[in-house]
Amino acid sequence: MKLTFNLRRLMQAIEVMEPEKKGTFTLALQETHIDKISAELEQGKDVELKDVEVESGLLSYKGRHVTLYIKANGSSARFHISDCSTLQSMRSSGRFERYVVTNNTSGEFIVDTSYGETKARLKVCQNCLRKLNYKGCNTTTQIGPIVQHFNMVEFFSTYSSFFPHMPSRLAETAKSGYTDDWSKVSSHYRVEKNFECEECKVDMRSHRALLHVHHISGVKSDNRPSNLKALCIDCHSKQPKHEHMALSHSERQTINDLRKAQGLFDVLNEWQELFDYSDPGVHGVLHACQQACLQRPEINYFVEDNFGELAARLELAWPKHKFGIAISSNDIDDARNNGWDVVGINDFLDSYKSKSYNLRY
Repeated sequence: MKLTFNLRRLMQAIEVMEPEKKGTFTLALQETHIDKISAELEQGKDVELKDVEVESGLLSYKGRHVTLYIKANGSSARFHISDCSTLQSMRSSGRFERYVVTNNTSGEFIVDTSYGETKARLKVCQNCLRKLNYKGCNTTTQIGPIVQHFNMVEFFSTYSSFFPHMPSRLAETAKSGYTDDWSKVSSHYRVEKNFECEECKVDMRSHRALLHVHHISGVKSDNRPSNLKALCIDCHSKQPKHEHMALSHSERQTINDLRKAQGLFDVLNEWQELFDYSDPGVHGVLHACQQACLQRPEINYFVEDNFGELAARLELAWPKHKFGIAISSNDIDDARNNGWDVVGINDFLDSYKSKSYNLRY
């Protein structure tokens, strides 16, 4: 990839400072270390099915969120995104096909054909989608359009809170097109808006780095105030064509901690508000709860220990029943140790129809 550097402003700054002696600046090529596993997964790595781990129903390889497919099936193969009934059947029957795991977000997969290896756009496994109730496909939404318009980047971003490592392409924060004075423009705009998110109204003064300035039209060179909007990183990631913005679990929790402290969660009367504020990774659970007519849960709930200290943080909670959903396994264990019944999204979706009837009241 060709990189272009413009050092004009740096040299102008040197002139303004009027140093007694000007130094010399040398630009040298330095190789950066690329994690071996990440590089292998980008290209696709041959594995045995037993080496693929399951985290909350999602597929994982050495801490990396991955998809899986059988290369020998060619362009007719379906790629898997969760530990669905199909994979469970393969595992139990001891099948030994050539499995490939990847976190490449291009949507193209290297498959075997009679003519040799080639790239193909495969379809997502419908059983996997239903396993996760992705976008409500198992409860409230038709699955056909979800399969047809499945977006790999959006999928990885949806579950970014579940994994410490994300595909490198999701870490790309911005494309070219910003003006040279964008840093100054965005800084001044945030000051003018008193560091408040114009979408959810959370005050970000204490975490200013998590407040972005969004170009409404998508044209990054148009810095007119009418085209700008101050958004917390969570609201920014939910804007159209921003699927590449993958937030960490801690970033989402920080935003929701601020919202909670500022009273923005005091009155949430509609299901849509829960979808707007909760981690996207639990939206499948919310779709199921809504369809089953369960009571609306509280979001970002703090479980306290016997001393009134924070013991665990739950993504969704029904305090009356001391029941909740958490993403972190540590939070699940800590909440259970303090008398709560807490499960992950996979356990809930597998059994909610038979075990959560009491949550209706």
